[in-house]
Amino acid sequence: MSILVTGFDPGRDGVNASAALVTSLRDDLPADLLPFRSQLHFAILPLSSRELGGAVLAQVAASRPRFCVFTGQARGRHKVNLERLATNLKDFESPDVEGGQPRGELIEPAGPAACWSTLPGQQQMVDRLNDRGIPAALSNHGGNHLCNQLLYQMLYWARQSGSGVRCGLVHIPPLPVQAQTQWPETPVMPLAMTRAALTCILLVLAAQLAEEITP
Repeated sequence: MSILVTGFDPGRDGVNASAALVTSLRDDLPADLLPFRSQLHFAILPLSSRELGGAVLAQVAASRPRFCVFTGQARGRHKVNLERLATNLKDFESPDVEGGQPRGELIEPAGPAACWSTLPGQQQMVDRLNDRGIPAALSNHGGNHLCNQLLYQMLYWARQSGSGVRCGLVHIPPLPVQAQTQWPETPVMPLAMTRAALTCILLVLAAQLAEEITP
């Protein structure tokens, strides 16, 4: 069993806070996570509504995870947010990398209106982050763009397939460089802090994974 951690490709913008975070951990794993290196799998997913589902399922097939931690950047957020649920709705305010911009479309026509995150211990994770001086909170709305689509598709797939994969979404603020070059009004969070936040989250999951593996 393993943990799959994903971010989104930078696309045309050239920088995506989630891609920077996941790539940073993949290439320079913090010391606390080194004992779990073999169980951690990192992937960057496309900014394409059409390709997203197939891309993440390919990563799931390759890594056979017990837990999926999806990360995405959220302009305007000033905390690390763990999403409680995903809604069955694509309503893109801006187009994806292919120019697709669905408005008011269902993600899964036969699916429920919403699916609860199945990532365990989210309140515990939030409490740990705040105790470490990292602003964090649970969130009740993950937007209606690609992050929400990813979480909903995987929660629905896990339910339908009976795979037992447990999934959650972590939204992070943009990086300081993005405020300098793209969104001067947005709150930001340094990469060092988002690295510390995701490390903390992964340690909680790794400990649970170890308990499940131990006979």
